[in-house]
Amino acid sequence: VKQEKTKNPCLFIIHGKIFSEEPITTLYRGEAEIAILNAAEIDAIVLTPDFLRFGSQRAQALINQGDFFFLGANIYNRAKKRPLAQEYLIKNLDDTKISLLGLLVDSNDLYLRLQEIEYKDPIYTAKKLIPLLKMRSDLVGLSSAKSDTLALTDLNFVIGPLNPNSISAQACGSDENLRRLDLFLSDDNVIIDYQNSVVPLVDTISEDNLIKAAIQNFTTRHDSMLDTKITEIKKDLDLKNLTNLVNQAILTETKVDGVILQKQLVLKTIAKGSVTYRKLFEPLKFTQNLVIVTVSGKEIEELKAMKFEIVWSANLKKQRPVLSRNYRIATTPDLIADKTEWHNKETTLTDSTLIAMVTNYLKKGGK
Repeated sequence: VKQEKTKNPCLFIIHGKIFSEEPITTLYRGEAEIAILNAAEIDAIVLTPDFLRFGSQRAQALINQGDFFFLGANIYNRAKKRPLAQEYLIKNLDDTKISLLGLLVDSNDLYLRLQEIEYKDPIYTAKKLIPLLKMRSDLVGLSSAKSDTLALTDLNFVIGPLNPNSISAQACGSDENLRRLDLFLSDDNVIIDYQNSVVPLVDTISEDNLIKAAIQNFTTRHDSMLDTKITEIKKDLDLKNLTNLVNQAILTETKVDGVILQKQLVLKTIAKGSVTYRKLFEPLKFTQNLVIVTVSGKEIEELKAMKFEIVWSANLKKQRPVLSRNYRIATTPDLIADKTEWHNKETTLTDSTLIAMVTNYLKKGGK
Protein backbone atom coordinates (compact mmCIF):
# COMPACT_ATOMS: atom_id res chain seq x y z
CA VAL A 1 0.00 0.00 0.00
CA LYS A 2 2.88 2.38 0.73
CA GLN A 3 4.17 1.66 -2.76
CA GLU A 4 0.74 2.32 -4.25
CA LYS A 5 0.43 5.63 -2.41
CA THR A 6 3.48 6.92 -4.28
CA LYS A 7 1.64 6.32 -7.58
CA ASN A 8 -1.96 7.37 -6.90
CA PRO A 9 -3.84 8.93 -3.99
CA CYS A 10 -5.58 6.17 -2.02
CA LEU A 11 -6.99 5.13 1.34
CA PHE A 12 -5.79 2.02 3.20
CA ILE A 13 -8.68 0.59 5.24
CA ILE A 14 -8.58 -2.42 7.59
CA HIS A 15 -12.00 -4.08 7.56
CA GLY A 16 -12.33 -6.99 10.00
CA LYS A 17 -10.72 -8.43 13.11
CA ILE A 18 -7.13 -7.52 13.88
CA PHE A 19 -6.67 -9.42 17.16
CA SER A 20 -5.61 -13.07 17.11
CA GLU A 21 -5.85 -15.88 19.65
CA GLU A 22 -2.06 -15.92 19.92
CA PRO A 23 -0.25 -15.16 23.21
CA ILE A 24 1.11 -11.86 21.86
CA THR A 25 -2.42 -10.41 21.70
CA THR A 26 -3.23 -11.59 25.22
CA LEU A 27 0.07 -10.52 26.82
CA TYR A 28 0.00 -7.03 25.32
CA ARG A 29 -3.79 -6.66 25.19
CA GLY A 30 -3.79 -5.41 21.59
CA GLU A 31 -0.83 -3.04 21.87
CA ALA A 32 1.34 -5.00 19.41
CA GLU A 33 -1.27 -4.94 16.64
CA ILE A 34 -1.79 -1.17 17.00
CA ALA A 35 1.96 -0.49 16.90
CA ILE A 36 2.39 -2.57 13.74
CA LEU A 37 -0.55 -0.86 12.01
CA ASN A 38 0.93 2.52 12.99
CA ALA A 39 4.14 1.51 11.20
CA ALA A 40 2.11 0.42 8.17
CA GLU A 41 0.63 3.94 7.99
CA ILE A 42 -2.95 2.74 7.45
CA ASP A 43 -5.74 5.31 7.25
CA ALA A 44 -8.47 3.60 9.26
CA ILE A 45 -9.83 0.49 10.96
CA VAL A 46 -13.53 -0.26 10.77
CA LEU A 47 -14.27 -1.57 14.26
CA THR A 48 -15.70 -5.02 14.89
CA PRO A 49 -17.22 -6.17 18.22
CA ASP A 50 -13.97 -8.08 18.80
CA PHE A 51 -12.26 -4.74 19.44
CA LEU A 52 -14.06 -4.73 22.81
CA ARG A 53 -12.67 -8.09 23.93
CA PHE A 54 -10.51 -6.40 26.60
CA GLY A 55 -13.24 -4.00 27.69
CA SER A 56 -14.19 -0.45 26.73
CA GLN A 57 -11.44 1.21 28.79
CA ARG A 58 -8.75 -0.84 27.07
CA ALA A 59 -10.38 -0.19 23.69
CA GLN A 60 -10.21 3.54 24.43
CA ALA A 61 -6.54 3.25 25.40
CA LEU A 62 -5.74 1.44 22.15
CA ILE A 63 -7.62 4.10 20.16
CA ASN A 64 -5.46 6.75 21.84
CA GLN A 65 -2.32 4.83 20.79
CA GLY A 66 -3.34 4.64 17.14
CA ASP A 67 -2.16 7.13 14.49
CA PHE A 68 -5.21 6.36 12.35
CA PHE A 69 -9.01 6.51 12.48
CA PHE A 70 -11.08 3.91 14.35
CA LEU A 71 -14.48 4.00 12.67
CA GLY A 72 -17.56 2.95 14.63
CA ALA A 73 -20.25 5.62 14.45
CA ASN A 74 -22.98 3.68 16.28
CA ILE A 75 -20.95 2.33 19.24
CA TYR A 76 -21.21 4.67 22.22
CA ASN A 77 -19.50 4.93 25.59
CA ARG A 78 -22.62 4.87 27.78
CA ALA A 79 -21.13 6.91 30.64
CA LYS A 80 -19.66 9.63 28.41
CA LYS A 81 -22.67 9.63 26.03
CA ARG A 82 -20.47 9.87 22.95
CA PRO A 83 -19.05 7.49 20.32
CA LEU A 84 -16.31 5.20 21.59
CA ALA A 85 -14.21 6.06 18.53
CA GLN A 86 -14.53 8.25 15.43
CA GLU A 87 -17.76 8.30 13.44
CA TYR A 88 -16.14 8.99 10.07
CA LEU A 89 -12.99 10.17 8.33
CA ILE A 90 -12.57 12.87 5.70
CA LYS A 91 -9.37 12.81 3.62
CA ASN A 92 -8.11 15.10 0.89
CA LEU A 93 -6.85 13.01 -2.04
CA ASP A 94 -5.43 15.54 -4.50
CA ASP A 95 -8.44 17.68 -5.44
CA THR A 96 -11.02 15.26 -4.06
CA LYS A 97 -12.40 15.21 -0.54
CA ILE A 98 -13.49 11.67 0.29
CA SER A 99 -15.38 10.64 3.43
CA LEU A 100 -15.92 7.18 4.91
CA LEU A 101 -18.54 6.29 7.51
CA GLY A 102 -18.00 3.17 9.66
CA LEU A 103 -20.93 1.20 11.13
CA LEU A 104 -21.37 -2.03 13.09
CA VAL A 105 -24.39 -4.13 12.13
CA ASP A 106 -24.31 -6.97 14.64
CA SER A 107 -26.55 -6.15 17.59
CA ASN A 108 -26.56 -9.75 18.86
CA ASP A 109 -22.84 -9.84 19.59
CA LEU A 110 -22.16 -10.19 23.32
CA TYR A 111 -19.51 -7.46 23.40
CA LEU A 112 -22.07 -4.93 22.14
CA ARG A 113 -24.26 -5.75 25.14
CA LEU A 114 -21.70 -4.90 27.78
CA GLN A 115 -22.98 -2.65 30.53
CA GLU A 116 -20.70 0.24 29.54
CA ILE A 117 -21.52 0.08 25.81
CA GLU A 118 -24.56 1.50 24.02
CA TYR A 119 -25.34 0.12 20.56
CA LYS A 120 -27.27 2.60 18.41
CA ASP A 121 -29.38 1.74 15.39
CA PRO A 122 -27.09 1.83 12.30
CA ILE A 123 -29.80 3.10 9.93
CA TYR A 124 -30.63 6.02 12.22
CA THR A 125 -26.93 6.81 12.68
CA ALA A 126 -26.21 6.70 8.95
CA LYS A 127 -29.20 8.88 8.00
CA LYS A 128 -28.08 11.45 10.56
CA LEU A 129 -24.48 11.61 9.31
CA ILE A 130 -24.67 11.13 5.52
CA PRO A 131 -26.19 14.59 4.81
CA LEU A 132 -23.39 16.17 6.89
CA LEU A 133 -20.73 14.22 4.98
CA LYS A 134 -22.23 15.19 1.63
CA MET A 135 -21.88 18.86 2.61
CA ARG A 136 -18.25 18.40 3.66
CA SER A 137 -16.90 16.08 0.96
CA ASP A 138 -17.10 15.24 -2.73
CA LEU A 139 -17.59 11.48 -2.30
CA VAL A 140 -19.28 9.61 0.58
CA GLY A 141 -18.56 5.96 1.31
CA LEU A 142 -19.78 3.45 3.86
CA SER A 143 -17.93 0.51 5.40
CA SER A 144 -19.96 -2.09 7.24
CA ALA A 145 -20.02 -5.87 7.63
CA LYS A 146 -23.59 -5.99 6.30
CA SER A 147 -23.72 -2.82 4.26
CA ASP A 148 -25.77 -4.35 1.46
CA THR A 149 -28.70 -4.89 3.85
CA LEU A 150 -28.88 -1.27 5.05
CA ALA A 151 -30.63 0.05 1.93
CA LEU A 152 -29.12 3.52 2.27
CA THR A 153 -29.24 6.12 -0.48
CA ASP A 154 -26.91 9.04 -1.25
CA LEU A 155 -23.80 6.88 -0.98
CA ASN A 156 -21.13 6.96 -3.69
CA PHE A 157 -19.53 3.63 -2.77
CA VAL A 158 -19.66 0.81 -0.22
CA ILE A 159 -16.96 -1.36 1.36
CA GLY A 160 -18.45 -4.64 2.54
CA PRO A 161 -20.28 -7.46 0.74
CA LEU A 162 -20.31 -7.01 -3.04
CA ASN A 163 -23.59 -5.41 -4.07
CA PRO A 164 -24.68 -5.43 -7.74
CA ASN A 165 -26.79 -2.33 -7.13
CA SER A 166 -23.93 -0.13 -5.93
CA ILE A 167 -20.26 0.65 -6.43
CA SER A 168 -18.83 -1.72 -3.85
CA ALA A 169 -15.70 -3.57 -2.80
CA GLN A 170 -15.70 -6.83 -0.87
CA ALA A 171 -13.80 -6.70 2.40
CA CYS A 172 -10.85 -9.05 2.87
CA GLY A 173 -11.51 -12.60 3.97
CA SER A 174 -9.03 -14.96 5.58
CA ASP A 175 -6.90 -15.18 2.42
CA GLU A 176 -3.60 -13.33 2.23
CA ASN A 177 -4.76 -10.72 -0.25
CA LEU A 178 -5.70 -7.08 -0.32
CA ARG A 179 -8.97 -6.14 -1.98
CA ARG A 180 -8.72 -3.03 -4.12
CA LEU A 181 -11.41 -0.63 -5.35
CA ASP A 182 -10.34 1.91 -7.99
CA LEU A 183 -12.61 4.89 -8.61
CA PHE A 184 -12.21 6.80 -11.88
CA LEU A 185 -13.38 10.39 -11.55
CA SER A 186 -14.26 13.22 -13.88
CA ASP A 187 -12.80 16.69 -13.34
CA ASP A 188 -15.81 17.60 -11.21
CA ASN A 189 -15.42 14.46 -8.99
CA VAL A 190 -18.18 12.36 -10.49
CA ILE A 191 -17.47 8.62 -10.59
CA ILE A 192 -17.42 7.63 -14.26
CA ASP A 193 -16.12 4.08 -13.75
CA TYR A 194 -14.79 1.72 -11.10
CA GLN A 195 -12.86 -1.53 -10.89
CA ASN A 196 -12.52 -4.30 -8.28
CA SER A 197 -9.30 -6.29 -8.08
CA VAL A 198 -7.21 -8.43 -5.76
CA VAL A 199 -3.63 -7.61 -4.80
CA PRO A 200 -1.75 -10.78 -3.72
CA LEU A 201 0.68 -10.32 -0.84
CA VAL A 202 3.64 -11.93 -2.59
CA ASP A 203 7.31 -12.02 -1.68
CA THR A 204 8.15 -9.59 -4.47
CA ILE A 205 6.78 -6.70 -2.39
CA SER A 206 9.77 -4.84 -0.98
CA GLU A 207 10.41 -5.09 2.75
CA ASP A 208 9.45 -2.13 4.91
CA ASN A 209 11.96 -1.37 7.65
CA LEU A 210 9.50 0.45 9.93
CA ILE A 211 7.09 -2.48 9.96
CA LYS A 212 9.95 -4.98 10.35
CA ALA A 213 11.28 -3.05 13.36
CA ALA A 214 7.84 -2.86 14.99
CA ILE A 215 7.32 -6.61 14.61
CA GLN A 216 10.84 -7.43 15.82
CA ASN A 217 10.42 -5.23 18.91
CA PHE A 218 7.33 -7.10 20.07
CA THR A 219 8.66 -10.51 19.01
CA THR A 220 11.76 -10.05 21.19
CA ARG A 221 9.77 -8.81 24.20
CA HIS A 222 7.11 -11.47 23.69
CA ASP A 223 9.62 -14.37 23.59
CA SER A 224 11.34 -13.06 26.70
CA MET A 225 8.06 -12.71 28.62
CA LEU A 226 6.85 -16.20 27.65
CA ASP A 227 9.87 -17.72 29.37
CA THR A 228 9.61 -15.58 32.52
CA LYS A 229 9.30 -17.76 35.62
CA ILE A 230 6.09 -17.27 37.61
CA THR A 231 6.42 -19.90 40.32
CA GLU A 232 7.80 -23.36 41.09
CA ILE A 233 5.69 -26.50 41.59
CA LYS A 234 6.95 -29.70 43.21
CA LYS A 235 4.62 -32.15 41.46
CA ASP A 236 2.82 -32.47 38.14
CA LEU A 237 -0.53 -30.69 37.82
CA ASP A 238 -3.07 -33.07 36.28
CA LEU A 239 -6.21 -31.85 34.50
CA LYS A 240 -8.34 -31.91 37.64
CA ASN A 241 -5.86 -30.01 39.81
CA LEU A 242 -5.15 -27.47 37.09
CA THR A 243 -8.88 -26.89 36.58
CA ASN A 244 -9.29 -26.36 40.34
CA LEU A 245 -6.36 -23.92 40.27
CA VAL A 246 -8.02 -21.90 37.47
CA ASN A 247 -11.35 -21.79 39.34
CA GLN A 248 -9.72 -20.62 42.56
CA ALA A 249 -7.73 -17.99 40.72
CA ILE A 250 -10.91 -16.58 39.16
CA LEU A 251 -12.81 -16.58 42.45
CA THR A 252 -9.92 -14.86 44.25
CA GLU A 253 -9.16 -12.26 41.58
CA THR A 254 -12.73 -11.30 40.64
CA LYS A 255 -14.53 -11.75 44.01
CA VAL A 256 -17.53 -13.27 42.20
CA ASP A 257 -20.00 -15.71 43.78
CA GLY A 258 -19.38 -18.51 41.32
CA VAL A 259 -17.64 -19.68 38.14
CA ILE A 260 -18.99 -21.57 35.11
CA LEU A 261 -16.35 -22.72 32.63
CA GLN A 262 -16.15 -25.07 29.69
CA LYS A 263 -15.38 -28.66 30.62
CA GLN A 264 -12.57 -28.70 28.04
CA LEU A 265 -11.02 -25.42 29.15
CA VAL A 266 -7.84 -27.17 30.36
CA LEU A 267 -6.33 -29.26 27.58
CA LYS A 268 -3.17 -30.76 29.10
CA THR A 269 -1.16 -31.11 32.29
CA ILE A 270 1.71 -28.98 33.56
CA ALA A 271 4.91 -30.77 34.52
CA LYS A 272 6.59 -30.07 37.85
CA GLY A 273 9.34 -27.46 38.00
CA SER A 274 9.32 -23.85 36.88
CA VAL A 275 5.97 -22.52 35.68
CA THR A 276 6.33 -19.90 32.93
CA TYR A 277 3.81 -17.97 30.82
CA ARG A 278 4.60 -20.38 27.98
CA LYS A 279 3.67 -23.37 30.18
CA LEU A 280 0.34 -21.74 31.07
CA PHE A 281 -0.62 -20.81 27.51
CA GLU A 282 -0.16 -24.39 26.30
CA PRO A 283 -2.88 -26.07 28.44
CA LEU A 284 -5.44 -23.24 28.64
CA LYS A 285 -7.88 -23.03 25.76
CA PHE A 286 -9.38 -19.65 26.67
CA THR A 287 -7.07 -16.66 27.17
CA GLN A 288 -9.37 -13.63 26.85
CA ASN A 289 -11.19 -11.62 29.50
CA LEU A 290 -14.06 -13.36 31.26
CA VAL A 291 -17.62 -12.05 31.41
CA ILE A 292 -19.40 -11.44 34.72
CA VAL A 293 -23.17 -11.95 34.49
CA THR A 294 -25.68 -11.26 37.25
CA VAL A 295 -28.30 -14.06 37.37
CA SER A 296 -30.99 -15.10 39.83
CA GLY A 297 -31.04 -18.21 41.99
CA LYS A 298 -33.88 -19.54 39.83
CA GLU A 299 -31.72 -19.24 36.73
CA ILE A 300 -28.91 -20.98 38.60
CA GLU A 301 -31.17 -23.96 39.20
CA GLU A 302 -32.06 -24.02 35.50
CA LEU A 303 -28.37 -24.00 34.56
CA LYS A 304 -27.67 -26.89 36.91
CA ALA A 305 -30.52 -28.83 35.30
CA MET A 306 -28.79 -28.21 31.94
CA LYS A 307 -25.64 -29.89 33.36
CA PHE A 308 -23.66 -26.66 33.78
CA GLU A 309 -21.16 -27.14 36.60
CA ILE A 310 -20.95 -24.19 39.00
CA VAL A 311 -17.98 -23.73 41.30
CA TRP A 312 -18.98 -21.56 44.26
CA SER A 313 -16.88 -19.24 46.40
CA ALA A 314 -15.93 -20.50 49.86
CA ASN A 315 -18.78 -18.73 51.69
CA LEU A 316 -21.43 -20.19 49.35
CA LYS A 317 -20.18 -23.77 48.90
CA LYS A 318 -22.57 -25.38 51.38
CA GLN A 319 -25.64 -23.26 50.59
CA ARG A 320 -28.45 -23.96 48.16
CA PRO A 321 -29.05 -20.98 45.81
CA VAL A 322 -31.80 -18.68 47.07
CA LEU A 323 -34.28 -18.39 44.19
CA SER A 324 -34.98 -14.69 44.73
CA ARG A 325 -31.33 -13.70 45.22
CA ASN A 326 -28.97 -12.47 42.47
CA TYR A 327 -25.51 -13.98 42.02
CA ARG A 328 -22.48 -12.69 40.13
CA ILE A 329 -21.14 -15.47 37.91
CA ALA A 330 -17.87 -15.37 35.95
CA THR A 331 -17.86 -17.29 32.66
CA THR A 332 -16.43 -17.27 29.15
CA PRO A 333 -18.18 -15.13 26.49
CA ASP A 334 -18.52 -18.03 24.05
CA LEU A 335 -20.26 -20.14 26.69
CA ILE A 336 -23.16 -17.70 27.00
CA ALA A 337 -23.12 -16.20 23.49
CA ASP A 338 -26.20 -18.20 22.42
CA LYS A 339 -28.04 -17.78 25.73
CA THR A 340 -30.17 -14.80 24.70
CA GLU A 341 -31.92 -14.60 28.08
CA TRP A 342 -28.58 -13.55 29.62
CA HIS A 343 -28.09 -10.72 27.15
CA ASN A 344 -30.35 -8.39 29.07
CA LYS A 345 -28.66 -9.10 32.37
CA GLU A 346 -26.00 -6.95 33.99
CA THR A 347 -22.96 -7.93 31.96
CA THR A 348 -19.41 -6.66 32.27
CA LEU A 349 -15.87 -7.83 31.54
CA THR A 350 -13.29 -8.72 34.13
CA ASP A 351 -10.36 -6.32 34.48
CA SER A 352 -7.80 -8.83 33.22
CA THR A 353 -7.46 -11.93 31.09
CA LEU A 354 -7.73 -15.45 32.44
CA ILE A 355 -3.96 -15.89 32.05
CA ALA A 356 -3.35 -12.74 34.10
CA MET A 357 -5.69 -13.96 36.85
CA VAL A 358 -3.91 -17.30 37.10
CA THR A 359 -0.43 -15.72 37.13
CA ASN A 360 -1.45 -13.12 39.76
CA TYR A 361 -2.91 -15.91 41.90
CA LEU A 362 0.28 -17.98 41.61
CA LYS A 363 2.54 -15.00 42.35
CA LYS A 364 0.58 -14.38 45.55
CA GLY A 365 1.27 -17.94 46.65
CA GLY A 366 -2.01 -19.51 45.54
CA LYS A 367 -2.10 -23.32 45.52
